[in-house]
Amino acid sequence: MKQIGPRILIIDDEQDFLEATANLLRRLDFEPMTTKDVHYALELIESQNFDLVLCDLQMPDLDGLEMLKRIRMYAKDLPVVIISAYGTIDRAVACIKAGAYEFIEKPFEVDHLKVVIDRALQFSNLIEERQSLLQQLKDKYKFENIISKSDVMLKIFKLIETVAPTDVNILITGESGTGKELIARSIHTRSKRQAKPFVPMNCGALPENLFESELFGYEKGAFTGADQTKIGLFEYANTGTFFLDEVCEMAHSLQTKFLRVLQERELRRLGGHLQIPINVRIISATNCSPDKILGEDRLRADLYYRLNVIHIHIPPLRERKGDIRLLVNHFAKKSMVTTGKKKLKFSAETLSLLETYNWPGNVRELENVIERLVALSDDTVIQSAHLPEQFHSLEPTQENFDSLSFKQARTREIDKVEQRYLKFLLRKHKGNVTRIAEEGDMTRRNTYRLLQKHNIDPEDWRLL
Repeated sequence: MKQIGPRILIIDDEQDFLEATANLLRRLDFEPMTTKDVHYALELIESQNFDLVLCDLQMPDLDGLEMLKRIRMYAKDLPVVIISAYGTIDRAVACIKAGAYEFIEKPFEVDHLKVVIDRALQFSNLIEERQSLLQQLKDKYKFENIISKSDVMLKIFKLIETVAPTDVNILITGESGTGKELIARSIHTRSKRQAKPFVPMNCGALPENLFESELFGYEKGAFTGADQTKIGLFEYANTGTFFLDEVCEMAHSLQTKFLRVLQERELRRLGGHLQIPINVRIISATNCSPDKILGEDRLRADLYYRLNVIHIHIPPLRERKGDIRLLVNHFAKKSMVTTGKKKLKFSAETLSLLETYNWPGNVRELENVIERLVALSDDTVIQSAHLPEQFHSLEPTQENFDSLSFKQARTREIDKVEQRYLKFLLRKHKGNVTRIAEEGDMTRRNTYRLLQKHNIDPEDWRLL
């Protein structure tokens, strides 16, 4: 069975031209469809899929330029080739400006038409690939991949949705390993700059003399060894997003130059004289708190305020321990795919230690630990003995009862016991509330009340 070729809609008010062009396209292995009715043509474009449109410029009801505008309402990326027996440079320019892929004159050579159609179809394929890649990128950095159910992170997600479409500069603070670059990339993929470059630069990774040339670029002969012109990362990020990681590590002398670039929206390469216009959105990140940034003079105050139009603080993992189980499940599944292992589970004691640990390296440390556990596991259940050394020395934290009445202290300890007991049963029965209620000698209603009181979702315990 012969494979059907690309579908091409031909719009013209001359029946002889429609029939001749359709026969020609069939011989070239295309699938043509013809119409003299421009309004019917628009209905077809709205309801069916075409790979290309060939449209006459001069028609009784709507001319080619008006058709272009209407077609863009239904299929903005559909390539349109305008054909006319009355071709002029002005008309050709007007069609291209209106969005036509190409303008060709009647009568045309068969080979020329074939070349134009092939190029237009290749262009259309590139547009589709670009849209697909953008969607893949957006899926990779969607909120569902930033694992969390804590209220503070949900508020951050909402803030990102609000500020991402704008061009305001953003400062992200948080300890190392909390996912600051992941948040920055999530902002970029939701912005109007999503199809433009996202360029990250670690301000503490290079010495000052190299940092400046990497940031601003240099002209040939600017210094010994500069045997050719090189654009800097900031210039490379033009029209896109520039991510300054560990921004407080930038030398003060460079902060002055960087601030001038932000203010004037122009840069000059090392050894150059030309001022190059720059249109870049800045997202910065640091593990310093705002008070520390200004109090210890880590950043110039004027630069700090220019970078910190919107402030996003990512809390450490120890402050959102309710996310640990979700993250363990996510990283375990990810590691099982890469290692080819299946049906691995974590013992109750292992999960308890993972939830007790304070995670100084935050989410990055947790991911590394889970990846190690899965890779080294020879059994179907990961026991506490498999955990790294730092987990075996965990000791109960000494209680602090300062400023607490006896009633308040008792309530706090009761809450802790209730949480530990509920989590023990949730692990044992994999989130089955009926079995938990039976073993705990409670009603289902009371069990749900306690789960809600401690913000525990039984669904989370069915994951592992």
